[in-house]
Amino acid sequence: MKIWENKVVVIAGGSSGLGFAIAQAFHRRKATVVLLARNTQRLRAAVERLQQSRQGHAFGFEVDLLSRQGIIATVEKIVDSQQRIDVWVNAVGQSTRVDFNAATDEQYRELMEQNFYSALNGTLAALDAITKTSGHLVNIGSLASRTAWPYVGPYVTAKHALAGFASQLRLEGPASVHFLFVCPGPIATEAAKSSDAADSEVSRYTVTKGMSEMASRPGAGAPTKLIDPNWLAEKIVDACRKRKPELVVPAKSRLLFGLLQWWPRAGFSLLKRIARPK
Repeated sequence: MKIWENKVVVIAGGSSGLGFAIAQAFHRRKATVVLLARNTQRLRAAVERLQQSRQGHAFGFEVDLLSRQGIIATVEKIVDSQQRIDVWVNAVGQSTRVDFNAATDEQYRELMEQNFYSALNGTLAALDAITKTSGHLVNIGSLASRTAWPYVGPYVTAKHALAGFASQLRLEGPASVHFLFVCPGPIATEAAKSSDAADSEVSRYTVTKGMSEMASRPGAGAPTKLIDPNWLAEKIVDACRKRKPELVVPAKSRLLFGLLQWWPRAGFSLLKRIARPK
């Protein structure tokens, strides 16, 4: 537990969802947690929840993570006040539902901005500070970072870009920095009645005419259980402690990824059967 005590952990996109769960996990270990978000009300509420637990220090900055200058200025403020950054987590993410033939340039651009450029900006702004502490840089990808799936083309494209960036960081980034890439399946939200019943999840996405109903479900209907964000957050903290390069949840997804890599024809044949609308 003491490994994180008084360490400075920054969560970009930490005011809700998995980002906030990760913030709580580090905060329980007495780290100083800094939340970054652009929604003022949610940011304040999240910081207050952390502060009420009195387990560690917590504060936040309102910042647009798509603004390179804005995030650079925020990193400078954090370093000025805390003298260090030990962990940086890029947890901003956004998905959509659209038939491949109907996807627009705007949808691809928006998903690239939210899922890739926000992480790019945060990484480039914070990397020098993390290098000085031999710290950790965590990028939250998705199972969609490794494979395709119906009705989420812009999301898959953006998450594949993030996967490439994560690999490049491990290859060319500072040797002293631990780079972790997390590839989780669909995360249970507060709207879900249970973490393992996909049908209980309140639909977050609109299904247009001609699209399968499964598109509205978490993970666009991928046949995997919803993941408890608090459980996953603990796995991420442990992966940082062990300085693992990658965390895939569920782990059995690696079988499909390997098949797609080594035997593409068989892999995509299997993928098409799995993804066929029920």
